[in-house]
Amino acid sequence: MALRQLKDQEHETSEKQKVPLSATAKMRRRTGVAGAILMAFCIAAAGKLFKVSVADNAKYEALANNYHFGTMTLDANRGAIYDANGTALAWSATVYNVYIDPKLYREEMDSIAQSNQNKKDKASENGEEAANLVDVDQLHDSIVTFLSGKLEIDAQKIEDSFQKDNRYYVLQTQVEKDVADEITTYFDQLNLTFIGTEATTRRYYPQNELAAAVIGFTNGDGDGQYGLEYQYDDYLAGVDGRVISAQAANGEEMPYRYSTTYEAEDGASLYLTLDSTLQYYLEKSLDEMVQKYEVKDRATGIIMNPKTGAIYAMATCPTFDLNNPSEIYDATKKEELAKLPKEEYQDAYLEARETQWKNKAISEVNPPGSTFKIVTTGAALEEKVVNLETDSFYCSGYLQVQDAKIGCSKTSGHGAQTFTQALTNSCNPAFMEIGLRLGIDKFSYYLQGFGLKEKNRRRSAG
Repeated sequence: MALRQLKDQEHETSEKQKVPLSATAKMRRRTGVAGAILMAFCIAAAGKLFKVSVADNAKYEALANNYHFGTMTLDANRGAIYDANGTALAWSATVYNVYIDPKLYREEMDSIAQSNQNKKDKASENGEEAANLVDVDQLHDSIVTFLSGKLEIDAQKIEDSFQKDNRYYVLQTQVEKDVADEITTYFDQLNLTFIGTEATTRRYYPQNELAAAVIGFTNGDGDGQYGLEYQYDDYLAGVDGRVISAQAANGEEMPYRYSTTYEAEDGASLYLTLDSTLQYYLEKSLDEMVQKYEVKDRATGIIMNPKTGAIYAMATCPTFDLNNPSEIYDATKKEELAKLPKEEYQDAYLEARETQWKNKAISEVNPPGSTFKIVTTGAALEEKVVNLETDSFYCSGYLQVQDAKIGCSKTSGHGAQTFTQALTNSCNPAFMEIGLRLGIDKFSYYLQGFGLKEKNRRRSAG
């Protein structure tokens, strides 16, 4: 009996020992799985941390800066353009953009309406009639009418702007200072703050159409378009500045001591060799010639210092108004466009506009024509193959050269003429005879001497 009890006790002890061994194995397996999961999580977290802090550092740094720092651009003043005598041909002046906060507008109108209601309630309690009420609808109409007139924009555009779902909307750009001041005063008197102005610049051309094709113009963003405005844009534009200010958690700018200002660098001014007086007379003469001879494909002219290559005047006629470059300036072309069907007008208008902007003197290839007689004259005088006092050249209206009959501008002929008269008459037969006197070798020599065999090198009016 005692022996049996001893065996039963041993069996129970053995069974009790098996339970802890089985539990320990399961715990080890669970611990291993948990460890593996934790390790995978750590590796993933480390990888993510590496990606954010190293691989994509620039991206997240920029996002953080955008969140913590606000920036405001300080516009640089564009450099002016002057002629040789210091006369301004292009300069920039301060103008203003007029903007509104549509949400603030609605809030202020609601505030006025609520104030009216409070006055009515208070008056009703005292058995009185409310006074000093503001008619919100009438105020709204007055504001729309005022802004429409001052900014020269459609009233419906203003109505629509008040319904915008944002805090900033530009009503009009490039508003003159006197108009901007009137708007500011008007709304100050109404004690309304939903509208504001911000300074910007506008390009002015005080001489209007003078040297238009040479100077060029700027677009709405202030970038140079065509002419010298485009060619020297990097010098004229300057470098915009910037104010970088710290922002609080709610997005509001912190005090000034937490901001850094990088001042704008104004553009350099451009001084030309053009002389406004010579430019005026060149354009006037070209315009008279175009009208007299009904020139179809525009006329061009250049006045240049032959010793230095300095351009004193350069014009294309008809010209255009630099202060309104998109308007077709040529009255005849404008009439032609007006007669076109609607479906043809746009393409024809764009072509005409592009044409009037081009400086024909340098942008189009032209055969030398009678201008080449200057080269022949220079060579003839240098080689002394003509005598200004005694030589005579006869023009019958044409000259037969082998199988070609080359005519003169005066088909009846100029008759007998001196060299000076032949040059004045731009007589073809006379200059053909002078060319023959020079001979092929000397004529080619002077072509080389005048640089006409070299690659074309355009000279700037600057």
